[in-house]
Parts: sequence; structure tokens; C-alpha cells
Amino acid sequence: MKRFKSSRRHFLRGCLGAAAGSAGFWATQARLQLALAQTPPTGDYKALVCIFLFGGNDSYNMVVPRSSAEYDVYQSVRNNLAIARDQLLPIDPVQPSAVQYGLHPSMTQAQQLFADGRLAVLANAGSLITPVSKSDYQNRSAPLPPQLFSHNDQQTFMQSLSRGNAKTGWAGRAADVMQSMNLNQQLSMNISLSGNNIWQSGRNVFPYSVSGQGVQTFKYFNEDSEDNAEVSRAQVFRALMEGADSHLFQREYAAIQERAWALSGDLIKALDEQPELTTAFPPASNLATNMRMVAKLISAREALDVKRQVFFVGFGDFDTHGDQNNRQPALFQELSDAMGAFNNAMDELQLTDQVTTFTMTDFGRTLTSNGDGTDHAWGGHQLMMGGAVNGGELYGRMPALNLNSDDDIGEGRIIPSTSIDQYGATLARWFGLPGADFGSVFPNLGNFDSVDLGFMKT
Repeated sequence: MKRFKSSRRHFLRGCLGAAAGSAGFWATQARLQLALAQTPPTGDYKALVCIFLFGGNDSYNMVVPRSSAEYDVYQSVRNNLAIARDQLLPIDPVQPSAVQYGLHPSMTQAQQLFADGRLAVLANAGSLITPVSKSDYQNRSAPLPPQLFSHNDQQTFMQSLSRGNAKTGWAGRAADVMQSMNLNQQLSMNISLSGNNIWQSGRNVFPYSVSGQGVQTFKYFNEDSEDNAEVSRAQVFRALMEGADSHLFQREYAAIQERAWALSGDLIKALDEQPELTTAFPPASNLATNMRMVAKLISAREALDVKRQVFFVGFGDFDTHGDQNNRQPALFQELSDAMGAFNNAMDELQLTDQVTTFTMTDFGRTLTSNGDGTDHAWGGHQLMMGGAVNGGELYGRMPALNLNSDDDIGEGRIIPSTSIDQYGATLARWFGLPGADFGSVFPNLGNFDSVDLGFMKT
């Protein structure tokens, strides 16, 4: 009976065998040769880490004007949800603006990261197909994303940038192009800490899921176990898989199961070989637990033979229709503290300049209060963190916060001034996406004048 061997060389040879034996597996011998030819020099590693704030983040309490006139407008519009001016954490951009801003008082780590030049703010980004003015919206004279203000539809659009029946996301399409940069063709470039998602799904590349506790494995099927019953069970299972050759679907299913089995074993081994991180992550925080696992996976990059990786971490519930004054401080503190710890972990790994973390969310929320919270809206602010970020700056255009302004389509729903295509394209340019592929990865990008927002170092 063939036994699983855990050496990396054996693992890579196994990848080639799986590729040759499965018509549905895209990593053929020829493509691997292309990967070898395109593999960047040693040390040229980059990763993108998306923290998706599920539910729709009310970012108008995350980044708040401190200047007297602008704060007075904010306070009058937000009413009972307004943060006291003297509680705001000041941030001072490298390029001073006419208006001063501060962060929510729970975000002390984010304030320090901004001061250290590791964190930047992108103002008023959101789902757009083309630039939209207030009159465009009122007259329906510009195409709009489907079902504005709907959680599911806007999560899908933010991740896919498609108005139709979206099946792929922009990180998945980018990975289709760039997966060949990784020598390891068995492990997906895209790894999710939050299950399946359309953002990381391409035509050929799909997200590989792990949990904050570790790699998901076939339980009780360890061929190297000291339990003879478990070894026998694993051998029987392997024999069943190797004997499934009577039907095309059976063969493909068996091949997928064997690849997943081998991959989980090699991934566990690679992680086990890495020194324990000494960086402290906040306890009792699901986000911090997931971010710590991202850091551990990044630490194993050389053992896994990868040069490019994309991680997806979901966090929420930011759907603060009610009890916002009590719920929001805890959410913002957990986000800020987890990002601070992750930054420290990248410092420990000496990879600060090679890993960029950023936020996305369903949509922004209304400026106006519903009495106990805020409702679904459109544009909002995002955060970008890392050594490659031109930090300590505010990018984009801050909207006017007074009601019925040219930015407000009603009830304090703010029209985005920057699109997610532009946001993603700026990240993808740093990540190394070839220029010829920007149009297919970001289908609406050509509708906007600026394709690089300038918040990433070149």
C-alpha cells in the first residue's frame, strides 16, 4: 500500500502527477515550466490581506472631522450617535489639510499606526460602475450597481465588480493570471479564513479554506498515526480513492480528495516547522485569532514555495441598526487591536514592506440616526495598512456631511467619489498584476480617470 510521505519535494512531484492525471486540474507540466520561468527572485514575496467588515461599517464614526465648523455639522447630523469632539483621537496627515480629523476613541492602535506612517485612510469609496453625480442618480442617467443598499447584492458587487450573474471575484481573476508565479501549484494563491467567497474565486483558482485554529484535515485518517485502527482506516480510504476509476466523475472526485488529503498534511507540516510567533495577539478575539493564523501561514511561505498570496478574513456584524453606541466601540477596538498585532507580527517576520492589509465592507451607512443606530447607505471610508502603504495620509475626497448636499442622495446616503475598481487596481499594481490584465480583472476601471490612487509605494 502506498504511504503518504511529507517531504516538500515529494509534495511537488505529487502536484505534477495530479495535474497530469486530471483533466479538470489546470496546473499542467507546461504551465509549471512557465511558473519556473516566471518565478520572482528569492525574497520577492508579497501578500494582500483583506479584512471584510460584514454588515456595512458606519465609517463616519470611524474617521470624524475635528475642525470646529465641520465638527458642528457632523454633530448636528449624527445627533445622538455623534462622538464627543474631545474624545476623538487626533490624526495629523503628512500633507496637512484645511480640515482636521480624528479616529474613534476605541482605535488607539490605528492612531499609532497612522502616526508611524503604516496606516492610511481612503475617503468615501464604494460600489460604482461609472462616476455618479446626484443628478445622475436622481435622473437614472448613469448605470448603478444592482440593488443598492442590499447586503447580499452589495457584498457580491464589492467582491466581483459585476452587475450580472457574478461567478468570479477580482482577487480570483487576478490569481488566475498570477498563480503561475508560485512554484507550488497545488496550494491556491487565495486562502480564506472565512469559508467560500466570491472575491477569491476565479475561473481556475478557488480559495483554500483554513480556520483560525489551523488546517482542516480528514479526521481519524492519519496514515502515520500510532493507532493501528486509524492507519487501517486511512489505508482503506486511500484504496477506495485509488480504485475509483469506473466513471469520469468518480475519478475526478477521488483525485480531488487525494489532493486535499496530501495538501492538508503538507500544510500542517510546513506550519509545524515554523518557529512560534512571539507577537501577542488579543485574546478572546475571533478576528485576532484569524489574523494570527494569517501571520503563521505567511511565516511558512518559503516552506510552501509561494511568492504571492491573498488572504480573506471576515469580521462583523457591522449591521448597526440598533444599539450602535454600545456595539460600535467594541467592533472598532477589536479591528484596531487586531490590525496593530498583525503589524507587529509582520515586523517580527521582517515582512512589513511585503504585506498589505486593507478593509472592505458591504456599504457605508446613513449619516442620520434612526434613533438607535444607522441604516444602509452607500459610500464610506476604508483603511490600508503596511510598510508599502504611503501611510499617515488621507486619500480621495472627503464628502460634505451636511444633509441635502451634492454628495447626499437622501437621508445622509453619500455617493461614493472613488470606486472599488480604483481601490483594487491600486493594490493590484503593487501586487504585480500585469498591466495588460487590468481590464479583465477590473471591468469598470476604464470608466474612471484615475487608475492609481497613490496610496501604495512603487
